[in-house]
Amino acid sequence: MHIHSVSKVLGLPVILLALGILYQSWNTNSQLSVYLVIPAALVVVLYVFHGPIDHWWLSRFPVPFDPRLRDWLDKYFEPYQKFNGDDKKKFEYRIMLYLNGRLFTSVGSEMRDVPEDIKLLVASHGVHMCLALDDYLIGDMDRIFLYKHPFPTADHPYLHNVETNIEDGVIILSLEQLTQSILYPENFYNTAYHAYAEAFIGVNNTIDFPDCNETWDQLEKVSGWSKGFLYQQIGLKQPDPLAVHITLFFSKSKKYKNIFPENYTKWSEIFKQEP
Repeated sequence: MHIHSVSKVLGLPVILLALGILYQSWNTNSQLSVYLVIPAALVVVLYVFHGPIDHWWLSRFPVPFDPRLRDWLDKYFEPYQKFNGDDKKKFEYRIMLYLNGRLFTSVGSEMRDVPEDIKLLVASHGVHMCLALDDYLIGDMDRIFLYKHPFPTADHPYLHNVETNIEDGVIILSLEQLTQSILYPENFYNTAYHAYAEAFIGVNNTIDFPDCNETWDQLEKVSGWSKGFLYQQIGLKQPDPLAVHITLFFSKSKKYKNIFPENYTKWSEIFKQEP
């Protein structure tokens, strides 16, 4: 039997311990209930650190990759289709670790669990971006919140499609925009690459990135969209041009290489791959 979440397995005896304390306290009329603080603290620790705990476990005792997820990658994720056998195995292994080491939450009228294929829809971009790097988890960016539609936040109180918060380790995405970019890549900007690009930039602030501030005219040629349309798809009033460059480096690599040959070489050195 393969254990996907060792944190949940560890949580079972903690819950049994709490029930045992309650039972003894009730039947002996004693003050044992004060010891409930111990299992309560353990539950909090398991909840807060379940991602790193499960990642540590699965990196040592990996589970087989779900064939249904492989089918999704074969059908919808073009980079995976181009991988050789070794890279596919590495990608699958890291995807499995990423999915179990990060917390995905669906946001709407209530917080809900996210289906595995939707998690894969998001995570495949981050794992692809950092496949040749050691830090494929991208630092402590460990929480991904998913909305069905564009969303407002406290930092950006208007509708937008993508946001990252480096300090809180949070990525937020609109599935509407992202799904369209997967199904119709020529017509829609890929916000998952953008989100992971922002996360990568924020986490790796010592890297000497290319100067990309005055390049919107060339970016329009790479993407085939006007600056205004790019802004509209991202939804932020001032999107980071560096993140846009990384996104187009991965999503429209041939055009990007033709328009930005020097930057293409620089990004290839940074990410250790040529998409």
